[in-house]
Amino acid sequence: MKVCYAKFLPHDFLECHTNDAINVLKSMKNSFKWLEELFPRVWELSFYSVLLHDLGKCASGFQRDPRKWGYRHEVLSAPFTAFLDLPEDERNLIALAILTHHRTLDELEEILPGGEHRGEFKEKVEELFQNRDYIEEIFFERVPYLELYFFGRRKGLFNPPNDWAERIECYDFNSLLRWYERNSRKYWNELVFLRGILNASDHLASAGELGVRLLSDIKTAVESQVPPERWRPIQKQAGETEGNLILRAPTGYGKTEASLLWANRNAFRTKKGVASRVFYVLPYKASINAMHSRLLALFREPELVGVLHSSSAFYLYSSELEYRRLSSLYRKIYTPLKVTTPFQLMKPFFGVGFPEMGLTELTGSLLIFDEIHAYEPNVLGIILAMLELLMRRKAKTFVMSATLPEFLEELLREVLKPHLLSTPPDEADRFTRHRVNVIDGSMDSIRELLEGVNTDGPVLIACNTVSRAIEVYSRLSEDHNAMLLHSRFTYGDREEKERKLLTNLEDYDVVVATQVVEVSLDISFSTIITEPAPLDALIQRFGRVNRRGFGNPRDVYVLTTGGEGDRRIYPMEVVRESLKLLEELNGKPLLESRVPELVTRAYEPIVDRLTDEVLTYREQAFELFNSLKPLKSGESERQFYEMFHGLEAVPGVYQDRVLELINRGRSIEVHRYLVPVPLWLFRSESDAFHRLSDRGSGKYIIVSELEYNPELGLLREPASGGEVL
Repeated sequence: MKVCYAKFLPHDFLECHTNDAINVLKSMKNSFKWLEELFPRVWELSFYSVLLHDLGKCASGFQRDPRKWGYRHEVLSAPFTAFLDLPEDERNLIALAILTHHRTLDELEEILPGGEHRGEFKEKVEELFQNRDYIEEIFFERVPYLELYFFGRRKGLFNPPNDWAERIECYDFNSLLRWYERNSRKYWNELVFLRGILNASDHLASAGELGVRLLSDIKTAVESQVPPERWRPIQKQAGETEGNLILRAPTGYGKTEASLLWANRNAFRTKKGVASRVFYVLPYKASINAMHSRLLALFREPELVGVLHSSSAFYLYSSELEYRRLSSLYRKIYTPLKVTTPFQLMKPFFGVGFPEMGLTELTGSLLIFDEIHAYEPNVLGIILAMLELLMRRKAKTFVMSATLPEFLEELLREVLKPHLLSTPPDEADRFTRHRVNVIDGSMDSIRELLEGVNTDGPVLIACNTVSRAIEVYSRLSEDHNAMLLHSRFTYGDREEKERKLLTNLEDYDVVVATQVVEVSLDISFSTIITEPAPLDALIQRFGRVNRRGFGNPRDVYVLTTGGEGDRRIYPMEVVRESLKLLEELNGKPLLESRVPELVTRAYEPIVDRLTDEVLTYREQAFELFNSLKPLKSGESERQFYEMFHGLEAVPGVYQDRVLELINRGRSIEVHRYLVPVPLWLFRSESDAFHRLSDRGSGKYIIVSELEYNPELGLLREPASGGEVL
């Protein structure tokens, strides 16, 4: 008798892989009890999906060489569901999960048996029959024992007849597809869960894992960092609140601990730990990486705290963690706590990747949103639609902010129907750190302005655009020890600059930066001179000054005039209203208790327009989400990448080095040489961009022939010369 393998290099027997996948499934069954409330038969049907999903691999052609076989094993596996003593609808649900566990229905359409493809299917069934001894004497014989292991008793539901090969040959795929078209809306949840759980079980087993991970008690972890007697009142209240919650509290209050205590209160538990999947959502990669490091220190194991964003693999690589293994596991249903962007959560709703697996993981999850005010109206609208749908799937949401405008809170309240917590005014004012000074002028007078401010350490100069920051830095660098920091450096150069600031900030007189400084570094400047911006953005910038000086305000300086490029970034009505509000506070402390009210007033000139925009995008998102059909791909995946896929390029000066890294098998290090490029710059200078090569991985890498140097970054100047704009 020949043995059959499910995996090659390294080899893994089919029965061993199936057993491993059932182990994963059993761990999910023991952990994710809430799925039964939405789909009572989820675990029984999932068991038979996992049991039969790879049986088609017994075909002799697959066993000889799966790469040259040229057929889909799922097409041979699905017909075995005909031998389940279950109602027809349940057999069809299982068959569809198996059939699509690698590819969607529309991707399989051209090879599914019917008409001209029937002959090829019969040939492959004959190949399957060549390993009849293994299938009957090894695989079929194990089924009752696997049932006993999973259910605690033998079900006896899988009963293949002696002529099973002939019966499989006659399996009616057209009837299955017609059933799907009639019932896909009726069985939407069931199709999503069955494919999602099968994908999760298969992928984890293939990765060598035998179960999902659970968090230990979250409250105990928080107590290890902050003893309960030091918990603030709002933190305690958050830890006692069941259901959705919006929390307003000043920077430095301990909102992160409050969110974890809320998660601890709302989590589903088993005897082995916290089973709920927790997603900590932030808008910026720099703050995500910092939060991941912080939570990793709290829970200690990288398998328990994941990180997901477009360059998380490189972050893990730079952090000297097992980046290949961990970045793969973080994209599966495995890690209980993930720090991520909202875009990663949106992917399943746009049908990206394995959407059913993502939706299954989000069902019953706990979502923590920090800095939700930072998103554009289109993203906010999609988030609101996503939250509304997830509430129907038993998810709970915690939103926290120091600068949440009233209109956004109202939109969130309409969807979440949340509890509300806010720091009492007298307690909030204990966290006041800044005294506002409005200066009539612009960065054109930066040298004179620097001489007139009170400073006893490094000064932060905050500009609204990269071109303005380069211009200001060029003026100051001649007679000051200065550093320039903005978004248009390579990731490697930016990482090196941030490392220098973290370790040697006092070596610099001034740091000239754009908005990147609002969210990245945990460093404290003596003061700031900033161009005007919306009040919530200014407050974020002020946060880089006097970071621990609660109750001891330091001066911050806001100019009345910005640059010409500002209107491309900010709504100028909000900028003008923000300046007006700050002028009323000129020379006075910016009391933390007044921040929510001031931010709300700053947005009053455009609140109706913003609200309409957000609601319009929410309705468009609903339409898109409702058009998705489980097990099928569609236009929505393309739309997602068009909306949110950022553009990055390698400066021409580094293209030879990047080619060398690729040829040496070190592609992960290419990330160090990438620069984020705004779409407007790419379009206006399109002739200066080209692909690294015509073949291999180089065809996916864009090269920019604009001037680049590690001191100034990527300029709007061709490498051959020209004006810097």
